[in-house]
Amino acid sequence: MRSIEGRHRDPCPRGWEHTLVRVTLLLCLTASSGAAQQLMLGTGGVRGVVRDSAGFGIADAEVTLRGSALRIQTDQEGRFELAKVPAGPLTVRVRRLGFRPDTVDIMVMAGKIVPFEVVMGRHLVTIAPMVVRGRTELTGWRAGFYSRKQLGTGRFFTREEIEQRNPGMLSDMFRSVPGARVVSSRADMIPNRVRFRGANCAPLVWLDGSPLGAGEFDLDALSPASIEAMEVYSGSGNAPPQYRVNSAISSACGTILIWSREGPRKQPRRNTSAAAALARMVENKQIFTSNEVDVAAREDSAHLVRPLYPDELHEGGISGSVLAEFVVEESGQVNVEMMSIVFTSHPSFASAVQEALREAIYIPAIRQGYPVRQVVQHEFKFVPDTMGKKK
Repeated sequence: MRSIEGRHRDPCPRGWEHTLVRVTLLLCLTASSGAAQQLMLGTGGVRGVVRDSAGFGIADAEVTLRGSALRIQTDQEGRFELAKVPAGPLTVRVRRLGFRPDTVDIMVMAGKIVPFEVVMGRHLVTIAPMVVRGRTELTGWRAGFYSRKQLGTGRFFTREEIEQRNPGMLSDMFRSVPGARVVSSRADMIPNRVRFRGANCAPLVWLDGSPLGAGEFDLDALSPASIEAMEVYSGSGNAPPQYRVNSAISSACGTILIWSREGPRKQPRRNTSAAAALARMVENKQIFTSNEVDVAAREDSAHLVRPLYPDELHEGGISGSVLAEFVVEESGQVNVEMMSIVFTSHPSFASAVQEALREAIYIPAIRQGYPVRQVVQHEFKFVPDTMGKKK
């Protein structure tokens, strides 16, 4: 405009209106072009998976986008998905406690889902993996239970089988046992009596190694949810010798061995994942990593963690691995509220590890001469043996 005004003294020269129109139109077209370009670019999506070097999906890894406040976490298989991402170049950053962070540049196309994979290397020093070798290291009643189960002289029920059947009453479990029948009578003090073929008398019932009562025991007095395992023997010759003796009831009428479990454990309610909470506590120096202490937390040889090999996986000869993350307190106990699974090859393996860690004792970390809380990542490898496998 200044150049135009310099050449013409008339404040409203001829053609000025046309020039203004052309400039305004150019500005409008430029703005429209930008909007149209953005409209043409549109949005796309990103579908990714975060793995470790062995190929396991890493759970609870934090995924962020450069220039955006968006933060999401991977699921239990290490997967995540971002929808309605502006088309164009995008920088994705992935972080997880115990692993080296990684940054990936990708190009998002309008209307397309971009798949990609991030492999993260471990950063923290971890405890040597614990190898669970099938059933060879079982102790207590489980050793006898799985040894007898291998012989196959009775009928055996594990917690998993009981939960799958979901019986309303314990006597319902016997309705599918060969040679067993349930005699029901509403007028009887024991509405459902279990009887075995060839005998019209009460079977001998043992609970955690002790005989129950001098007379017939009402099986429905026990909740199916309270049982860890159960053995059923229809004849006197099949039951283990140590469970054939009772002064009041003969094992000739059958023998039932019941092994109880603790009640269901309540999982703590969290507004965020345990992994995210741990990361913040590490940043605030409320908890230390193995790289920040003088002596790292380690296993106590007198209290080794021995997860129970899941039945269906052991019998199928399936091996696997679990990386658990938790806090070892100054006392050496595991803080179960801060426990999570970084990766697992099967959910049943993860459940077995979590159950074992609830009672675990470690040697605590030392920092400046004092025991301190440390975040620990401990891997458990499951290797099946021949004990208990189906032939």
